[in-house]
Amino acid sequence: MKPLLTLAWIVTTSSLFAAPPYNTDFASGEPGDYLAGDFPAEQIRIASVDGGNAMVIDDTTVRFRDISVRPHGKYTLAFDGSFAGDVESIEENPRFEIFTRLGQISPVLPSRRIQFLDAAGQPLALSLQYAMPFRNQHRYTDVFYTPAHAVSLRLHVASGDGVAFTLCNLTLAETAEEGCLNVNPAFGLGPYNYSGWQTISAGGQIVEWDGKTIFDTKYGSRGMTFPLPGPGTYALSAKATGNGYNSCVQVDIYDAQGKSLLKVTTRQYGPPSYFVPPKEAATASFLIYSCLLEEVRLVRVGDADAIDTLRK
Repeated sequence: MKPLLTLAWIVTTSSLFAAPPYNTDFASGEPGDYLAGDFPAEQIRIASVDGGNAMVIDDTTVRFRDISVRPHGKYTLAFDGSFAGDVESIEENPRFEIFTRLGQISPVLPSRRIQFLDAAGQPLALSLQYAMPFRNQHRYTDVFYTPAHAVSLRLHVASGDGVAFTLCNLTLAETAEEGCLNVNPAFGLGPYNYSGWQTISAGGQIVEWDGKTIFDTKYGSRGMTFPLPGPGTYALSAKATGNGYNSCVQVDIYDAQGKSLLKVTTRQYGPPSYFVPPKEAATASFLIYSCLLEEVRLVRVGDADAIDTLRK
Protein backbone atom coordinates (compact mmCIF):
# COMPACT_ATOMS: atom_id res chain seq x y z
CA MET A 1 0.00 0.00 0.00
CA LYS A 2 1.38 3.36 -0.97
CA PRO A 3 1.55 6.16 1.64
CA LEU A 4 -0.95 8.96 1.28
CA LEU A 5 0.60 11.80 -0.64
CA THR A 6 0.50 15.29 0.81
CA LEU A 7 0.23 18.45 -1.24
CA ALA A 8 2.50 21.45 -0.84
CA TRP A 9 1.43 24.80 -2.17
CA ILE A 10 3.59 27.71 -3.25
CA VAL A 11 2.32 31.22 -2.65
CA THR A 12 3.10 33.34 -5.67
CA THR A 13 1.37 36.28 -7.22
CA SER A 14 0.64 34.29 -10.37
CA SER A 15 -1.01 31.40 -8.50
CA LEU A 16 -3.10 33.38 -6.01
CA PHE A 17 -6.82 33.57 -6.70
CA ALA A 18 -8.76 36.68 -5.68
CA ALA A 19 -10.37 36.95 -2.28
CA PRO A 20 -13.65 35.07 -1.75
CA PRO A 21 -16.35 34.59 -2.77
CA TYR A 22 -14.59 32.10 -5.03
CA ASN A 23 -16.29 29.41 -7.09
CA THR A 24 -15.42 27.31 -10.08
CA ASP A 25 -17.34 25.06 -12.41
CA PHE A 26 -14.18 24.02 -14.33
CA ALA A 27 -15.69 25.66 -17.41
CA SER A 28 -12.38 26.06 -19.28
CA GLY A 29 -11.87 22.31 -19.43
CA GLU A 30 -8.15 22.73 -18.64
CA PRO A 31 -6.94 21.38 -15.28
CA GLY A 32 -3.94 23.71 -15.37
CA ASP A 33 -6.26 26.71 -15.09
CA TYR A 34 -7.16 25.59 -11.55
CA LEU A 35 -4.11 23.74 -10.26
CA ALA A 36 -0.73 24.99 -9.05
CA GLY A 37 2.67 23.36 -9.43
CA ASP A 38 3.46 20.14 -11.26
CA PHE A 39 0.80 17.47 -11.56
CA PRO A 40 0.51 14.20 -13.57
CA ALA A 41 -1.54 15.36 -16.54
CA GLU A 42 -2.47 11.81 -17.56
CA GLN A 43 -4.18 11.31 -14.17
CA ILE A 44 -6.14 14.57 -14.06
CA ARG A 45 -8.93 15.47 -16.43
CA ILE A 46 -12.04 17.63 -16.71
CA ALA A 47 -15.10 15.53 -17.50
CA SER A 48 -18.78 16.19 -18.14
CA VAL A 49 -20.86 15.03 -15.18
CA ASP A 50 -24.61 15.50 -14.87
CA GLY A 51 -24.62 18.34 -17.39
CA GLY A 52 -21.69 20.21 -15.83
CA ASN A 53 -17.92 19.96 -15.60
CA ALA A 54 -16.01 18.14 -12.88
CA MET A 55 -12.36 17.41 -12.14
CA VAL A 56 -11.45 13.72 -12.00
CA ILE A 57 -8.38 12.95 -9.88
CA ASP A 58 -7.23 9.39 -10.56
CA ASP A 59 -4.88 7.71 -8.05
CA THR A 60 -2.90 10.86 -7.35
CA THR A 61 -2.96 14.22 -5.57
CA VAL A 62 -3.58 17.76 -6.76
CA ARG A 63 -3.13 21.23 -5.34
CA PHE A 64 -5.49 24.02 -6.25
CA ARG A 65 -4.27 27.56 -6.60
CA ASP A 66 -4.09 29.54 -3.38
CA ILE A 67 -7.03 31.76 -2.45
CA SER A 68 -6.70 35.03 -0.52
CA VAL A 69 -8.43 35.20 2.86
CA ARG A 70 -8.48 37.68 5.71
CA PRO A 71 -7.11 36.97 9.20
CA HIS A 72 -9.67 35.70 11.71
CA GLY A 73 -12.27 35.46 8.94
CA LYS A 74 -15.13 32.98 9.18
CA TYR A 75 -15.35 30.98 5.94
CA THR A 76 -17.23 28.12 4.31
CA LEU A 77 -15.42 25.86 1.85
CA ALA A 78 -17.63 23.39 -0.02
CA PHE A 79 -17.68 21.06 -3.00
CA ASP A 80 -19.45 17.95 -4.29
CA GLY A 81 -17.44 14.74 -4.40
CA SER A 82 -17.77 11.04 -5.22
CA PHE A 83 -15.33 8.21 -5.84
CA ALA A 84 -14.87 4.94 -7.72
CA GLY A 85 -12.50 2.19 -6.66
CA ASP A 86 -12.16 -1.15 -4.92
CA VAL A 87 -12.45 0.21 -1.39
CA GLU A 88 -15.25 0.30 1.19
CA SER A 89 -17.33 3.42 1.68
CA ILE A 90 -19.62 4.77 4.37
CA GLU A 91 -22.62 3.59 2.35
CA GLU A 92 -21.40 0.00 2.74
CA ASN A 93 -19.89 0.31 6.21
CA PRO A 94 -21.59 2.78 8.61
CA ARG A 95 -18.57 2.57 10.92
CA PHE A 96 -16.80 4.78 8.39
CA GLU A 97 -18.61 7.65 10.12
CA ILE A 98 -15.34 7.98 12.03
CA PHE A 99 -13.76 9.29 8.81
CA THR A 100 -15.99 12.38 8.82
CA ARG A 101 -14.11 13.71 11.87
CA LEU A 102 -11.12 15.99 12.02
CA GLY A 103 -7.82 14.18 11.47
CA GLN A 104 -9.33 10.74 10.79
CA ILE A 105 -7.94 9.74 7.39
CA SER A 106 -6.90 6.59 5.51
CA PRO A 107 -4.47 6.18 2.59
CA VAL A 108 -7.13 4.29 0.62
CA LEU A 109 -9.86 6.92 0.99
CA PRO A 110 -10.05 10.33 -0.66
CA SER A 111 -9.13 13.17 1.67
CA ARG A 112 -8.97 16.96 1.80
CA ARG A 113 -6.61 19.19 3.72
CA ILE A 114 -6.90 22.92 4.31
CA GLN A 115 -3.78 24.88 5.21
CA PHE A 116 -3.34 28.56 6.02
CA LEU A 117 -0.32 30.69 5.11
CA ASP A 118 1.06 33.94 6.42
CA ALA A 119 2.26 36.93 4.37
CA ALA A 120 5.68 35.28 3.91
CA GLY A 121 4.06 32.19 2.41
CA GLN A 122 4.81 30.04 5.44
CA PRO A 123 2.22 27.52 6.67
CA LEU A 124 0.64 28.34 10.01
CA ALA A 125 0.19 25.75 12.73
CA LEU A 126 -3.52 25.20 12.14
CA SER A 127 -4.59 22.83 9.38
CA LEU A 128 -7.82 20.91 8.83
CA GLN A 129 -7.77 17.41 7.36
CA TYR A 130 -10.71 15.07 6.74
CA ALA A 131 -11.33 11.89 4.79
CA MET A 132 -14.14 11.76 2.20
CA PRO A 133 -15.82 8.38 2.73
CA PHE A 134 -18.95 8.74 0.56
CA ARG A 135 -18.88 6.75 -2.67
CA ASN A 136 -21.98 8.49 -4.00
CA GLN A 137 -21.99 12.24 -4.59
CA HIS A 138 -21.90 14.12 -1.30
CA ARG A 139 -21.63 17.81 -0.46
CA TYR A 140 -18.51 18.28 1.68
CA THR A 141 -18.73 21.49 3.71
CA ASP A 142 -16.14 22.92 6.09
CA VAL A 143 -16.89 26.00 8.21
CA PHE A 144 -13.92 27.50 10.06
CA TYR A 145 -12.05 30.57 11.21
CA THR A 146 -8.73 31.45 9.64
CA PRO A 147 -5.79 31.98 12.05
CA ALA A 148 -4.75 35.44 13.19
CA HIS A 149 -2.00 35.89 10.59
CA ALA A 150 -3.51 34.02 7.64
CA VAL A 151 -3.53 35.75 4.24
CA SER A 152 -4.16 32.74 1.99
CA LEU A 153 -5.71 29.29 2.02
CA ARG A 154 -4.40 26.05 0.49
CA LEU A 155 -6.72 23.21 -0.40
CA HIS A 156 -5.05 19.80 -0.79
CA VAL A 157 -7.00 16.92 -2.35
CA ALA A 158 -5.83 13.28 -2.51
CA SER A 159 -7.84 10.67 -4.39
CA GLY A 160 -6.74 7.70 -2.26
CA ASP A 161 -4.68 4.74 -3.45
CA GLY A 162 -6.20 3.18 -6.56
CA VAL A 163 -9.23 5.49 -6.34
CA ALA A 164 -10.66 8.02 -8.81
CA PHE A 165 -12.21 11.00 -7.05
CA THR A 166 -14.62 13.33 -8.88
CA LEU A 167 -14.94 16.91 -7.61
CA CYS A 168 -17.25 19.69 -8.79
CA ASN A 169 -18.91 22.93 -7.66
CA LEU A 170 -15.97 24.14 -5.56
CA THR A 171 -16.74 27.30 -3.57
CA LEU A 172 -15.21 29.43 -0.82
CA ALA A 173 -17.11 32.32 0.76
CA GLU A 174 -17.39 34.14 4.05
CA THR A 175 -19.85 32.30 6.26
CA ALA A 176 -23.39 33.60 6.60
CA GLU A 177 -24.29 35.01 10.01
CA GLU A 178 -25.03 32.19 12.50
CA GLY A 179 -26.15 34.41 15.37
CA CYS A 180 -23.10 33.67 17.51
CA LEU A 181 -19.31 33.64 17.46
CA ASN A 182 -18.78 29.88 17.30
CA VAL A 183 -19.15 27.69 14.22
CA ASN A 184 -22.06 25.35 13.46
CA PRO A 185 -23.91 26.14 16.72
CA ALA A 186 -27.04 24.02 16.12
CA PHE A 187 -25.49 21.28 13.96
CA GLY A 188 -27.41 22.47 10.93
CA LEU A 189 -24.74 21.01 8.63
CA GLY A 190 -26.01 17.52 9.43
CA PRO A 191 -24.90 14.36 11.23
CA TYR A 192 -21.71 13.82 9.20
CA ASN A 193 -20.26 17.27 9.73
CA TYR A 194 -17.98 18.10 12.66
CA SER A 195 -17.16 21.69 11.69
CA GLY A 196 -16.22 23.58 14.83
CA TRP A 197 -15.18 20.49 16.80
CA GLN A 198 -11.63 19.38 17.40
CA THR A 199 -11.66 16.31 19.66
CA ILE A 200 -14.59 13.94 20.09
CA SER A 201 -14.76 11.96 23.33
CA ALA A 202 -14.87 8.16 23.07
CA GLY A 203 -18.35 7.12 21.94
CA GLY A 204 -19.36 10.67 21.05
CA GLN A 205 -21.18 11.29 17.78
CA ILE A 206 -23.42 13.75 15.96
CA VAL A 207 -26.66 11.87 15.35
CA GLU A 208 -30.31 12.22 14.38
CA TRP A 209 -32.44 12.07 17.51
CA ASP A 210 -36.16 12.71 17.91
CA GLY A 211 -36.29 14.52 14.55
CA LYS A 212 -33.28 16.74 15.32
CA THR A 213 -29.54 16.67 14.68
CA ILE A 214 -27.77 16.64 18.05
CA PHE A 215 -24.30 15.98 19.43
CA ASP A 216 -24.00 13.14 21.93
CA THR A 217 -20.81 14.53 23.44
CA LYS A 218 -20.05 11.78 25.96
CA TYR A 219 -17.48 12.87 28.57
CA GLY A 220 -15.29 15.70 27.34
CA SER A 221 -15.60 16.75 23.68
CA ARG A 222 -13.52 19.80 22.76
CA GLY A 223 -14.47 22.50 20.26
CA MET A 224 -12.06 24.35 18.00
CA THR A 225 -10.72 27.72 19.09
CA PHE A 226 -12.46 30.80 17.69
CA PRO A 227 -11.63 34.53 18.01
CA LEU A 228 -13.35 36.99 20.31
CA PRO A 229 -14.23 40.46 18.95
CA GLY A 230 -12.89 42.36 21.97
CA PRO A 231 -13.66 43.26 25.57
CA GLY A 232 -17.25 43.27 26.73
CA THR A 233 -20.06 41.21 28.21
CA TYR A 234 -20.58 37.74 26.77
CA ALA A 235 -23.51 35.31 26.96
CA LEU A 236 -22.99 31.55 27.07
CA SER A 237 -26.09 29.50 26.32
CA ALA A 238 -26.93 25.91 25.44
CA LYS A 239 -29.90 23.70 24.69
CA ALA A 240 -29.07 20.25 26.02
CA THR A 241 -30.17 17.25 28.04
CA GLY A 242 -27.84 15.84 30.65
CA ASN A 243 -26.65 12.36 29.70
CA GLY A 244 -24.32 11.04 32.37
CA TYR A 245 -21.86 12.08 35.03
CA ASN A 246 -21.11 15.79 35.61
CA SER A 247 -23.12 17.10 32.65
CA CYS A 248 -22.03 20.68 31.87
CA VAL A 249 -21.05 23.12 29.15
CA GLN A 250 -17.78 24.98 29.63
CA VAL A 251 -16.17 27.77 27.63
CA ASP A 252 -12.45 28.35 28.05
CA ILE A 253 -11.00 31.82 27.41
CA TYR A 254 -7.40 32.36 26.23
CA ASP A 255 -5.07 35.26 25.51
CA ALA A 256 -3.39 35.79 22.11
CA GLN A 257 -0.56 33.38 23.05
CA GLY A 258 -2.98 30.61 24.03
CA LYS A 259 -2.63 31.03 27.79
CA SER A 260 -5.77 30.06 29.71
CA LEU A 261 -7.39 33.05 31.40
CA LEU A 262 -10.87 31.97 32.49
CA LYS A 263 -13.25 28.99 32.53
CA VAL A 264 -17.01 29.60 32.59
CA THR A 265 -19.31 26.64 33.22
CA THR A 266 -23.07 26.28 33.05
CA ARG A 267 -25.45 23.47 33.95
CA GLN A 268 -28.51 25.57 33.10
CA TYR A 269 -29.56 24.46 29.65
CA GLY A 270 -31.75 27.31 28.48
CA PRO A 271 -31.12 30.72 30.08
CA PRO A 272 -27.79 32.39 29.22
CA SER A 273 -24.92 32.81 31.64
CA TYR A 274 -23.30 36.26 31.44
CA PHE A 275 -19.65 37.02 32.10
CA VAL A 276 -16.93 39.56 31.36
CA PRO A 277 -13.60 38.03 30.30
CA PRO A 278 -10.27 39.69 31.06
CA LYS A 279 -9.35 42.54 28.72
CA GLU A 280 -6.53 40.51 27.18
CA ALA A 281 -8.95 37.73 26.11
CA ALA A 282 -8.48 36.84 22.43
CA THR A 283 -9.97 33.40 21.75
CA ALA A 284 -12.33 30.80 23.21
CA SER A 285 -13.27 27.13 22.86
CA PHE A 286 -15.95 24.84 24.30
CA LEU A 287 -15.50 21.74 26.43
CA ILE A 288 -18.69 19.70 26.81
CA TYR A 289 -19.34 16.91 29.30
CA SER A 290 -22.14 14.32 29.16
CA CYS A 291 -24.67 16.18 27.04
CA LEU A 292 -27.19 15.47 24.34
CA LEU A 293 -26.41 18.87 22.87
CA GLU A 294 -28.90 20.57 20.55
CA GLU A 295 -27.01 23.84 20.30
CA VAL A 296 -24.36 25.92 22.04
CA ARG A 297 -23.67 29.62 21.53
CA LEU A 298 -21.30 32.33 22.67
CA VAL A 299 -22.39 35.88 21.89
CA ARG A 300 -20.95 39.29 22.74
CA VAL A 301 -23.98 41.19 24.05
CA GLY A 302 -22.55 44.56 25.05
CA ASP A 303 -19.82 46.54 26.73
CA ALA A 304 -18.36 45.37 30.02
CA ASP A 305 -20.86 47.36 32.08
CA ALA A 306 -23.85 45.73 30.33
CA ILE A 307 -23.57 42.73 32.63
CA ASP A 308 -25.13 44.63 35.53
CA THR A 309 -28.31 45.28 33.59
CA LEU A 310 -28.47 41.79 32.06
CA ARG A 311 -28.20 40.04 35.41
CA LYS A 312 -31.12 41.96 36.97
